[in-house]
Amino acid sequence: MATFERQFDDKPAIKSAYLYSDEPGTGKTTTAAGLINAWLRAHYVGAARLGRQPLRKPAEFFDLNEYQTAYNLAAMAGDDVKLQALTKRLNEAARVPFLVLDDVGIRSASEAFRGLVHAVINARLAAGRPTVYTSNIEMGDLADVYDARLADRIRDNCQDLPFIGKSKRGLRRK
Repeated sequence: MATFERQFDDKPAIKSAYLYSDEPGTGKTTTAAGLINAWLRAHYVGAARLGRQPLRKPAEFFDLNEYQTAYNLAAMAGDDVKLQALTKRLNEAARVPFLVLDDVGIRSASEAFRGLVHAVINARLAAGRPTVYTSNIEMGDLADVYDARLADRIRDNCQDLPFIGKSKRGLRRK
């Protein structure tokens, strides 16, 4: 939590993180959820200490795989109203102070979808907003899903944190 205490500064000194494992179930998403919860705790405690009103939306957990499915279905149906709503939601993700982009490298993306994701990531990088990415592909392979420019921007601004091992799902039930 100590690293999140500076979030009320103009430019918090927090590096983004890329949580990677080629195996599913190794704890990437659970870790990302823990990080966003720590950020939220620090935000609300920090706001109270400073006598400030906390932000309405200081963080967001954004499931990129779910979003991509909704985007693809709306695009295939030619549903412009739904596409506008989805684009608005992604633009809001670009502005939230702390973002988790879950499953960032899950599957190939259309040029239009790549453009939207690129705009969000680029806006966050330009504003110095921390982002936690989870992925089942190595950071270097993001160019195969999006493009070399976006992969390079993520690589340049993230700490790469590989998760090693086999799936741990279901182990708690035994």
